[in-house]
Amino acid sequence: MSKIRTEVMRYLSQHPLGATSGQIARDLGATPMTVFRHLQDLESQQIVVADADTVRHGQRVIYRLDVEARDKALADYAKYLDGT
Repeated sequence: MSKIRTEVMRYLSQHPLGATSGQIARDLGATPMTVFRHLQDLESQQIVVADADTVRHGQRVIYRLDVEARDKALADYAKYLDGT
């Protein structure tokens, strides 16, 4: 897993109410497009949830971490590494 993707998940873990891709990029010192691409990938894996379908804040989309989905993905990854 890439360092920036790990940092994005850690950031969202520390901000349970969520954050925009721009907020995350500024705080991590990354480009907005890089953060956005990682958020899209994490959303497609259902580890990150976006409020774009329910609540819009102007043009901003709030992303938040689905902790249960993250924990399941990590457990599955550990099983894979263990060969079980």
